[in-house]
Amino acid sequence: MLRVGKRFTVIVLLLVVVGFSDPHPSEARNGCIPGAYLVKEGSGTQSLWTLSEDGTLHITSSAEVAFNFSHLQGAWRHSGRGRAKAVALDFDFISNPIGDGAPPASIARIDISISFSQECNEIEGNLELRFFDPKTEDPLDPTTSAGIPTADSFTGRRVRVN
Repeated sequence: MLRVGKRFTVIVLLLVVVGFSDPHPSEARNGCIPGAYLVKEGSGTQSLWTLSEDGTLHITSSAEVAFNFSHLQGAWRHSGRGRAKAVALDFDFISNPIGDGAPPASIARIDISISFSQECNEIEGNLELRFFDPKTEDPLDPTTSAGIPTADSFTGRRVRVN
């Protein structure tokens, strides 16, 4: 009888621990921020932004082909109620690659501040774009100041299934 009691206690404790654990980051608990958004920048460029529950950011821009740059990838974090900050990087390419590879001509870094509507259906914010020389500058070093930032604003709507 004692063995059944110990086994029961272990099972109950295991269920309690599993019940209180949360596999999602705190930003994702309310389900507001993670999602896909159709975004329009003040410049007229449009893009699709995906903010994932794991804190990653993926952006596909309508300007990629015209300005010869890659998709943007990065990270985001919660920065207050209905707010987030993000950093995205892309590779900018020369028109005619030389040599055995295709090294980037520059690396672009975009610092983004996002505000979400109360219903999470709309976003707005600001972004700053900077270019870094991949041979001499580190786009992940916060003490590096490459060039003059280009600022823009944006608005967007959450992509939903009807």
